[in-house]
This record gives sequence, C-alpha cells and structure tokens, in this order.
Amino acid sequence: MTHPSTESEVLRLAQDLIALESHCDAGDREANIGRFLVSWFEGAGIESALQYVAGCRANVVARMPGGDGPSLMFNGHMDTVPAGDMRDAFTPTVRDGVLWGRGACDMKGAIAGMACAMATLARSDEASRLTGDLLFTGTIGEETGSIGVKALIEAGIRTDYAVVGEPTSMRIGIAHKGACFIRICLSGRAAHGSCPEQGVNAVSYAAQIIRNLENELRLTLALRMHPLLGCSTVSVGRIAGGTQPNIVAQSCFIDIDRRTLPSEADVLDEVRHLVSEVCNQVDGLSWHVEEMPETSLVPHVALGTSADAILVKTALQTCERLDLPGDPIGVTYWTDGGHLASSGIETIILGPGDIANAHGPADRVATRELAMCMQIYGDLARRLLLAS
Repeated sequence: MTHPSTESEVLRLAQDLIALESHCDAGDREANIGRFLVSWFEGAGIESALQYVAGCRANVVARMPGGDGPSLMFNGHMDTVPAGDMRDAFTPTVRDGVLWGRGACDMKGAIAGMACAMATLARSDEASRLTGDLLFTGTIGEETGSIGVKALIEAGIRTDYAVVGEPTSMRIGIAHKGACFIRICLSGRAAHGSCPEQGVNAVSYAAQIIRNLENELRLTLALRMHPLLGCSTVSVGRIAGGTQPNIVAQSCFIDIDRRTLPSEADVLDEVRHLVSEVCNQVDGLSWHVEEMPETSLVPHVALGTSADAILVKTALQTCERLDLPGDPIGVTYWTDGGHLASSGIETIILGPGDIANAHGPADRVATRELAMCMQIYGDLARRLLLAS
C-alpha cells in the first residue's frame, strides 16, 4: 500500500489538472496547465522547463538526472477534448471512490500518477542512486494532430524506454494500429445531364472504386492478422462530388481511413494500384491519391513492441508484484507512443482508466487506480534505473 499522504497527493494533483481547461476551445489551450506543471515539479525539487511549440503552447520536460545507464521517460498528453455533453466537466468531483471530470481518464489521471511517482522518488535517498535519467514529458496537441510529440522528437529528447499513460485499465499495452487518412481525387468531364454519354462522370467511377475498396481490398486486409490487434482495416468515411443533378459530375473525392498493422508498408501504393485498375483505361478521366494532412503532417505510425523487450518484462514483474494481470495487450486506439517507438525508444502503453469512458460524459477514473498507477510507475523507475 502507498502512504495515505501520497494517495491524497496524487488525487489532489489530478483534480488540479482537470480544473485547468486545456482543450482546443480554451483560449490558451495547454499554456496554463504547462506553466502549472513546471511550477509543481519545481516545488517537488525536480528540474523542469517549457519547450515552446506553437505560440504560448509548450511541452513540459521534467528531469531527474542520473548516470550514463539506461534512461526512462514517462509521457502524457496535457490536452483533452472539449466538455461536449459532460456536465461540470472542469469541476472535478469524487463520488464513491471515483474521480469525475474531463481528462480524468484521458489522461490527466496518469499524468498525476507519473508526477507523484517522480516526486516520491525525489524525496527519497534513492534519487542520488539513479543510474540513468528519469524524465516526464507532457505534450501538447495529441487530440488534434500530435504536434507536441513531433517537436519533442525533433528536439532530440530521447530515452531508452518510455511509458505512455493512456488508459489501459493498468494492463501492459505493447501494440496499436497506425492510421493513414487517404484522399482519392477524380476529375472527369462535365456535360448536360440529358446527354450523359458526352461526359465522364467522376461520381460513377468513384462508386466503382468504393465497391473495389469494400470487396477486394477489405478481403485482402482481412488476411493480414496480428495476434493482439486483429486485421488491417479500410473504411470509407466521406464521398463528395458533382454540383447539381442536371450536370454530369466533373469531379469527386473519396476520403478513406486505413488502419495499419506494425508490419505494413506501402499503404498508398496499394490504394493507387486499386484506383488505376478502374481509371487508367478511361479517356478523359484523371486521378491522384494523397495522404491527408491529418496523418501526413505527423505520421500516425503503428506501435509493435516485442513481448520479450526489457521494458515489457520489467512491467510484467511490477504487475505480478501487485497482483495485476500481466499478459500484454493491444489497444484499439492510436497514441503518441507510435512516434516515440519509431524514433528508437522502447515503448509501452500503461495507464489508469478505461478508454471506453474517454471523450464522453462518463470521463472518470477510480481513485484506487490513481494510487496504483503511481505505485507502478515508481516501481518501474526503480527496477530500471536503480543499481541492484
């Protein structure tokens, strides 16, 4: 069990973070929570600084220096989605052992656990025996494009290991799919609606492409399986074209959501091949395929950490000590962990709360999970960074 004062500390910090609005509709977005965390870490005797990314919006980097041995990063995004239909979203409330408020689950509860784990370590004599650096990185903009983690990596902030505190109900997440949003653009020839044979209808050919996406590509992807993530997927999210009923549609575009497995590559080429089979033999029809800015500006790569990795095995030992399930899992959602892993950092996803409660009116986390995540993060740091 943790000391009662430490349990109250993590709950109080989580409440303070929830009360600071840090969503896309808030005036300064993550600026206030960033300044708050820097002040909080400094009050705990941990060096910290802001890494400015976009105007007043900045990542938080807190560091406990150690030796030249392996280093560990605790990572959490400081932004949330707006209140939406959650009542009193920024007035944190505890009822029946559950903390309610926007970001309790995704993921200010985890940030509080990470910060308090570091503060507990900093107050002990173990702080002087760290064999490697221990970092906390609070990033901006994960809910709207992940510019924060991109800036973190581009600044050369690296560790050997990283724990991303997205909600996993305290299970060890080692895999998630990547995301590639793709736009297929078709340009044909307009004509009067009474003489459709004189035109080249971009909408009609788009319909053929969608049929092939649904029937051919989807069947191909269903054969690509991952033991924790299932199969690759493709989904048509939007189609738009034409101007009015009595004009043959000159242009049309299709937006698709392609979810990828860690082993997949050449996603765009696969779609281009499918489109070319429909369009290349049609006179007067041109086309192109492009990745949309939502996933091209900051690529949403998949995560696939080996179950035999040192970090995974160490996390398993920690979970076993606390009588928690230790079998690694895959998660359904995308995280900044994909970026950290693609930069060469051994990464897992591990945090309090259930993703099913994120973003909606039931955003909440059990207070016992807050205390437990603080224990787990602290134990991981000790196992990885303290000499035996």
